[in-house]
Amino acid sequence: MLFKLFIVCGLIAIGALSVEAADMEVKMVDKNCWIEVFDDTKYDADDPHVKVDGPKELASLKNLNGRDWNNDIQSVIVGSGAMVLAYKDKDFKGTEIAFASGQRIPDLSKLDMSNDIESMKITCAN
Repeated sequence: MLFKLFIVCGLIAIGALSVEAADMEVKMVDKNCWIEVFDDTKYDADDPHVKVDGPKELASLKNLNGRDWNNDIQSVIVGSGAMVLAYKDKDFKGTEIAFASGQRIPDLSKLDMSNDIESMKITCAN
C-alpha cells in the first residue's frame, strides 16, 4: 500500500512539473510583448513613462499604473513581440493607429496622434 501511495505521489509531482514547464514556455514566448509609452517626445526617460505588458486590452488609459495616461502619450516604443492598435477615443473607438513589432515613434504629432490616445489593444506575435 505504501508503495502504491509513493507511485501516485510521484506521478502527481511529474504532472505538476510538466504544467510548470509549460507555463514557463508561454512566458518566454511573450517576453517581448509590450509597449512603453512616454508623456514626452523622444522617449524622455526622465519624464513619466510606463511599460505595459501584453497581451492586454485597455478600454481606457485613465488609471494605467496609477496615472491618467488618456491624451498624454507623445512617444512610444513597441517590443519585438508585440503589435499594438491605439485609438483616439476610449472603448477602442475613433481614429485607429497600428504600431508594428519593434517600432519606435519618437514624436506622435507627426502621425496626428500626439496626446490623442485613450485606449489600446496589445497582441503578442505567436
